[in-house]
Order: sequence, then structure tokens, then C-alpha cells
Amino acid sequence: MTETTPKNPGEIQFGRVKVLEGHTDSVYSVAIKDNLTISGSLDNTIKIWDIDSGLCIKTLEGHKDSAISIAIKDNLIISGSVYKTIKIWDIESGKCIKKLEGHTHWVYSVVIKDNLIISGSYDKTIKIWDIDSGLCIKTLEGHTDYVRSVAIKDNLIISSSLDYTIKIWDIDSGKCIKTLEGHTNSVGSVEIKDNLIISGSYDKTIRIHPITLFPPESNKFQSVINSYWLPEYLEQHLMDCFKPGED
Repeated sequence: MTETTPKNPGEIQFGRVKVLEGHTDSVYSVAIKDNLTISGSLDNTIKIWDIDSGLCIKTLEGHKDSAISIAIKDNLIISGSVYKTIKIWDIESGKCIKKLEGHTHWVYSVVIKDNLIISGSYDKTIKIWDIDSGLCIKTLEGHTDYVRSVAIKDNLIISSSLDYTIKIWDIDSGKCIKTLEGHTNSVGSVEIKDNLIISGSYDKTIRIHPITLFPPESNKFQSVINSYWLPEYLEQHLMDCFKPGED
């Protein structure tokens, strides 16, 4: 791609594209830390790339099958595999320092919060792991089909599933405190930002679910206020933005 110069205020400038080559099968997951990109592939490896040079710095080998989910925190890489395991890697040495076992199907999504790893699996469960001990602290059960994606904010875990639902879980109790319905097909991805849960589905839609979070000490969670289809949500908020101010 050729570099472009913005002509209008607010226009996005695109630089030259770097193509990182080295995997021998499909790349399923990527993560970024500082100047590094980490990739997980169906070739059973994880690669660490230097963003500036585009060169592969290290190749992490040890999974017996595809590395389909990747997360990163500080000096650790977390990878989930089709082989049902989760591995914790040291970035500097490239060594696997722990293997977490307990899932009975693919580990399709992993995230990290503080000293915890949250994993979502095709065995229909979410597991909470302690990084130091490598032990599973809790197993969250409630989905009736594969768990495709997990996200985390404060004391809440958000999960999406092929059962068409999104579930909100309390980390401390391990209980599901809300199930969000509305999608008409599998929910392949979910994220949470501020007070919004965003979900993407095989029904070809994105849904935005506004929630109210209370301070942790209140030990309360208010149910989802509403749930918008993306175009309706944006239209309403654009209208709010352009309302004339009061004198």
C-alpha cells in the first residue's frame, strides 16, 4: 500500500503495510504488547514478531494442536489450544512455564485479569485459573452450546456462545447474574468497554447492550437497561449529539 497524505481534518492516514510471513497454516489469533505482535496458528505454533522490522523474534513450540486463542500480560503469553490445554509462556525465554489442564474440548478464548486467566471452551464451560499455581479455581456452567468468546471488566465475566446467548457472571461467586437474549444465531464474539457490552453474531448483526455498574463495595449489579440494534443505537446517539443547547 502507498502512503497517503490526509486532505481533510480528521481523515485517517494509512502507512505502508507490513506482511509478516512464517506460519505454515492459518493464523487464528493475534495480540499486541508494546512493539511486539504475538500470533497463534493452526500450524501448532505461536510466533513473536517485532512490529518495526516485521521479523519473527521467536517461535514457541509445544502445543500438540492448533493455538487458536492468545492473550498477553506483562512478560507472559497465554495460549489456548484445540488440544484442550492452556499454556503460559515467558516472552523473554520463549519457554512454556505452565500447562493448565481441565477443559475437555477446544479452548477458544482466553483473557487475563490481574492474577487470573479466564478461558472459554467448546466444552460449554468457562474456567477461572490462578496464574501462580496453575489451578482451576472455578468452573462456570450454564451455556448449552460451545463458548466462543470471553471478556472481563472489574468483577464481571462476559461470555458468548453458540446457544445464541450472552451471559454475565460474577467472578467471586461464579454465578450467572444475567443472560442476554436477542440474537437469532450463534454469538461469535463479545467485548465490554466502559458500560457497554458489544456482541457480534452469525445472525449478521452487532448488538450494543448498555449496563449500569455499581461500585464493587455495593455488591450490586443492575440488569441491562436496554439492548439496541447497532443502527438504532447510533441513530439515537447522533440525534442526541445534535440537539440544540438550552440558553
